Amino acid sequence: MSSKKNCRINNVEALSENITNFEIEILDEGFDKPSFDCLEPGAHIDVYLDDGKIRQYSLWDWSEDKTKISIAVKREDQGEGGSLKMHELKEGNLVGIDGPRNNFPLRPNQPHYTLIAGGIGVTPIFAMARELAASKANVDVHYLVQKEELAAFAPHFNKLGFNETPNSSYQLHCDDQHGRFDFDALIKKIPSNSVIYTCGPEPMLNTVIDTVNTHELHFERFTLASEEADKENHVFDVKIDSTGEVYTIGEDETILTVLAENGVNVPSACAAGLCGTCITDVLEGEIDHRDGILSDDEKASNEYMCVCISRAKSGQITLDL
Repeated sequence: MSSKKNCRINNVEALSENITNFEIEILDEGFDKPSFDCLEPGAHIDVYLDDGKIRQYSLWDWSEDKTKISIAVKREDQGEGGSLKMHELKEGNLVGIDGPRNNFPLRPNQPHYTLIAGGIGVTPIFAMARELAASKANVDVHYLVQKEELAAFAPHFNKLGFNETPNSSYQLHCDDQHGRFDFDALIKKIPSNSVIYTCGPEPMLNTVIDTVNTHELHFERFTLASEEADKENHVFDVKIDSTGEVYTIGEDETILTVLAENGVNVPSACAAGLCGTCITDVLEGEIDHRDGILSDDEKASNEYMCVCISRAKSGQITLDL
């Protein structure tokens, strides 16, 4: 169920020419000052916009008393409008916030970490870097941008002092100054005991995924992989275990929308297979996974699915609803 909170935009600050920071404060709703939960690296929130859409943004900072959180939003002039709506918000505006929740958690106490951030994918990676710096972990950070003017988080990384810390480092790579980043060379010099965390544009993620084969790799997508988005749709049936009702899902329909039309409500947020809110247990049938959240092992288990975007390979699947 939704845990939407009433919040206020407390501060708006430009971090670069196309990235803006929004500090969001939870409002008093009673005698005690409420606070956010799940404030940890990798966590994200759902922001309810006034056009009825919901957008997800990773946390990069939060206050010690857990009443204020910060997200950084890149303005996408050619996008679907969510980032433009966010950039219309001003200090004092009220917004609805759901979460935080975390589908990209940081594993503690690893011998070495390699963090690779591209563009606005830096937001969860910076939160990880800050926590690892505080715990004096061994960390190598690679921050990739097109040009130095777009490196909104460079000043924040510099303050963490990785280049003055033994067994750690921080590198800012600007394409216009340094050329195309050499992922093959990077992977070859990563310590064998390092765990890799990465977030960024789809081409960068695909390159990292294709290059890494000897290290533990964790990543988060902001868009679906192109091969998932281009799959052909087929008609199939969905059976609701508790009632026995069966619904047909057309080629241009999703399980989530058909269930909603028939009064079967499943919690959802992004409706794009990227947040995990609508994950539902599957009792029977073979799943055609199309989300960007579940791991390969989770998908292979065939035990649950994102009903907002995934479909069935078999003629019918039974949901634990």
